[in-house]
Amino acid sequence: MSEREVDRLERISAFYEKGDYMDRLLIDRCVELVVKSCRTRKNALEIGCGEGYSTAQLAPLFPGLEVLDGSAKNLELMKRRVQTDVVCHEGLLESFQPKKRYKNVFFLHVIEHVDDPIACLKRLETLLADEALLYLAAPNCMSLNRRAGHLMGMLDRYDTLAPKDHEIGHRRLYTVDMMREHCELAGLKIVDMKGVYLKPLSEKQMYELGDAAVRAFYRLGEDVPQYCADIFAVATRKYY
Repeated sequence: MSEREVDRLERISAFYEKGDYMDRLLIDRCVELVVKSCRTRKNALEIGCGEGYSTAQLAPLFPGLEVLDGSAKNLELMKRRVQTDVVCHEGLLESFQPKKRYKNVFFLHVIEHVDDPIACLKRLETLLADEALLYLAAPNCMSLNRRAGHLMGMLDRYDTLAPKDHEIGHRRLYTVDMMREHCELAGLKIVDMKGVYLKPLSEKQMYELGDAAVRAFYRLGEDVPQYCADIFAVATRKYY
């Protein structure tokens, strides 16, 4: 296990501890899409639990859910939040050696944090049982608000990391094509891709519209992921 990566995760956990309303709405919508896509509720693994908000949504839906996180602080925050029993594994993905393969693996809002995303996807491919599903979610650098920000001169490039990206530890942002390419290089094939949160304005401006409007925009754009704030993808092993 890389001590540098573990230290990095522990520093980022401060963001998760204070929580973020918009991020939780993203998780809510991703879980709704997971439920639409899943083939079975058995044998599930979540990688990267943050403060446990996503785990709290997934655990009642997937009995016997297991959780892997490299941050002891994150796991402790998750245990405080989640009432359902989950099996916890402390460690990084590259050193995780389970005795079984999983039917459902959740890698939601993690791939943008890791040092080598393709290597992580290759490792995830080895954790998938035949016909299992891998659920991915990542921020989209080509979202409507980023396109507008670039045209307004606020962003030098579409993939420029914002202050919040740095605070939460993002190393990159994704595009639809980049997500497909990375999965392909890792021996995975994407079977479905959706957009989450059609976001025409800045986060502050969206928040000022009110809760009902924000929740509506989270549901809009499902079929145009290239314009949404988040990309949600479902992948499976290319070869069984």
